[in-house]
Formats: sequence, C-alpha cells, structure tokens
Amino acid sequence: MKIALICPSNMLYMPYVTNYEKILKKLNVDYTIISWNRFNIEEHVDGLIYKDKKLGHQRNYLDYFKYKNFVKAKLKETNYDKVIVFTLQLGYFLKNYLIKNYEGKYILDIRDYNKIFKFSNFKKLIDYSAFTVISSPGYQQNWLPESAKYVVNHNSSVSNLNSLRPLNIEKEIRKINISTIGVIRHWDVNVCLVNKLNNLNEFNVIFHGEGTINEKLKNYVEQNKINNVKIYGRYKKEEEEHLYKKATIINTLLYDNHINCKSLLTNRLYNSALYGKPMLSLKGTYLAEQIQKYNLGLVLNSLDDVAGEINRYLKEFSKIEYEKGRVSFFENVIKDNEYFIAKLNKFIGKK
Repeated sequence: MKIALICPSNMLYMPYVTNYEKILKKLNVDYTIISWNRFNIEEHVDGLIYKDKKLGHQRNYLDYFKYKNFVKAKLKETNYDKVIVFTLQLGYFLKNYLIKNYEGKYILDIRDYNKIFKFSNFKKLIDYSAFTVISSPGYQQNWLPESAKYVVNHNSSVSNLNSLRPLNIEKEIRKINISTIGVIRHWDVNVCLVNKLNNLNEFNVIFHGEGTINEKLKNYVEQNKINNVKIYGRYKKEEEEHLYKKATIINTLLYDNHINCKSLLTNRLYNSALYGKPMLSLKGTYLAEQIQKYNLGLVLNSLDDVAGEINRYLKEFSKIEYEKGRVSFFENVIKDNEYFIAKLNKFIGKK
C-alpha cells in the first residue's frame, strides 16, 4: 500500500496533515507527502517538494495548473494505490484525473471555503471519493452539495476529557483581558471592537499572533492614541497555554457577511474550551451557534454595548454550566474524530 498526500502549501500552514500522518505512521503505512514550498523555507519533510519563482500564499490559475502537472507526473511515476487531496483548489484542478484513475480510492479534505467553488460542480468529485473530510459541519449546512460522503475531522487533538485544563475564571477582575490568540485577521469586526472599548480602563484588548491586519491595526491604534490595545507578533506554540491563562475572555468575533466566516469553526473554539476560557462572538455564524449551544461564551446581537454585556456576563458566569457545556462539546468532538479515524483505517485497509 502506497499513499500520496497532496498538499497545496508548506506544512507550517497545514497542521491538520499531521492528523493523517499520526495514523499512517502508527499503522506502518508507506506514504509520501507532495507539497508546494510557497515560502521557500526549509522543512523537515520527507517527500516531493515543488517550488516556483514566487514567494507567499498568493497564486493564480496558471500557478495551480503548473503544480497540477507536477502532481500528476509524480502520481504516474510511482503508481500510488490511494491519494489524499487537501483543499477545494487542488480538488478542482485534479478533479478529472481523480475520478478517472482513483474512483473510490481518494479522500478530499476541505478546511475552508474558496471562491473556486463557484466555478465547478464539486458534487461528482465528492460522491466519487472514498469519503470527503470537512473541518466544520457548517460547510455542509451552508454551502456544500448534499452527499452521504462527509466525515467531520475537527481541528483538535483532544482525545479524552482528562486533557481539559481546570477552570481559572475569577468574577472579581481588576482588568478584563480580551485576547485574540492565533492568526490576526477580519479588520472590520476587530476595529469595531477596538473602537467600542477605546481607552476604557477596565479593559485590555490584546492581539497575539501574525496575520493580515497586524500593521494596519498597529497604525490605527497609534494614530488614534488608544492606550488599552496591544498588538504582538508571532508566538511559539509552547507559549500558547500561558497566553490563554492570562486571558479573561477570548475574541472569536466574526461578521456573517462572508460564507467562510458564516460556516467555519476556528482553532480558537477548541483552544478556548480546552483551556477553560469563555469566548466572545456575534450571532449569525455557525461558530456562534456552537458557542451558544454548549454555553461556551457570550454571544452578542451587536457590539453596541459590548463593555456592558461583557461585565454582566462575567458577573453572572456559572462555572458549573460552563463545565457541563464544554464536557458535552468535547464528547461530541472526540466522537466525530474517532469516527474519522475508523474511516481512515478502513480506507487504508486496516480495522
């Protein structure tokens, strides 16, 4: 059995690939990673690496077409038994080849919406797969075609409830730290939050991580002389738990004006629940539905009175109800991920 994992970027930006690698290594399965080194960085990857003359995430149709040809050539050279393809984009470019050569022998893994979805009927690609992995049931609910092939694999490595960290939420708080931990993006909603809490002494608004709006946000804060907002850059993975511990509430705010924002589940959802920190969110997204369903945080109709609503929420916060909700949430996450593992084992030919 030889399996190819076909990836659209550097492994640094695809942590979910390790979900497959752990299982393949455990079962001693021969596999190869075919990846696209978009950032021209050295990675400890034993596999087939494609490079072009560009640097960064951004690529056009022709770039993908060239990478598709590289992938097809490598698949033909080795004659892999089965393949796992990541992202809608690669699914689009490899669609005909997969259906013709690997019907029932490929997995399509979808972690995000992409505008390329508008330009092709993905139903056949999904229906001809062994199964199609999605990181959020919200994709199926909001935009994916109907199919019996979907399997959920959450972006969480929690495999038992003993992993959950103790709650350390205090009702009497001198400073309320609203923390964003991870990729910093979504300018509109974050600048709105900053404006609403502008120089309110009881609040700190803190951003940890790199993203598309860091510099823009720093400039805005400096120009408007906002003293209670701090923007930090990249942090090490081992620092993450400490950053969550220092937070009072985690910013998971998203507007529902984009199909991806409306349907995704963020890494912050799992990390916040893991470390026992409530989240701040806005109604209208699948993420907010889950936060409300499992009592994992404060879901607002708008940011008009965000300061008052956070204060009320923290004063009325029930550790018992929160703990009950997050246990129920992770029970479902673990159940979904165990089903994913069972399906992957069957795909590989193991029981």
